[in-house]
Amino acid sequence: MSMRIYTVHELSGAPLDGAGIVLVKEGFSFPAFAFSWAWLLWHRLWIAAALWIALIIVVSLVAQNLLGAEGAAICSLALQLMLGFEANDIRRWTLTRRGYRMVGLAGGGNLEEAERAFFAKWDQPLDVAPAPPPKRVWGRRAETAAKPDDVFGLFPKAGG
Repeated sequence: MSMRIYTVHELSGAPLDGAGIVLVKEGFSFPAFAFSWAWLLWHRLWIAAALWIALIIVVSLVAQNLLGAEGAAICSLALQLMLGFEANDIRRWTLTRRGYRMVGLAGGGNLEEAERAFFAKWDQPLDVAPAPPPKRVWGRRAETAAKPDDVFGLFPKAGG
């Protein structure tokens, strides 16, 4: 069985139990090649999926008009191959945009073996920056805080 290499990405501020860790395979992605837009949507790569669909439409129309049906098919195959080679890099780029950072490499015959290999040597916690405190949209002023005898609703006092 061949050894596959995976990049390991961790979400800053995620729980330290490994729930915020994603492994992405290096190299060609056959599922992305075969199922292009469905693969992009499955991995929640919304921007890439929208750009991919627009690119396919434009290239198909231009190639059909300039090169005919055979030329359009060849252009479509070339685009599919390009996506197969670049899909995992697009996924890494999207993870970076979502706040993940690459923390290492892992290897194994498949994803499960790579995860086991990574977590076996993972001496928890990684040097992850703590999550920033939540921002308050508006502060609560002391004089507007509810008092125990205040009534919440339409009437200014209880019973009236």
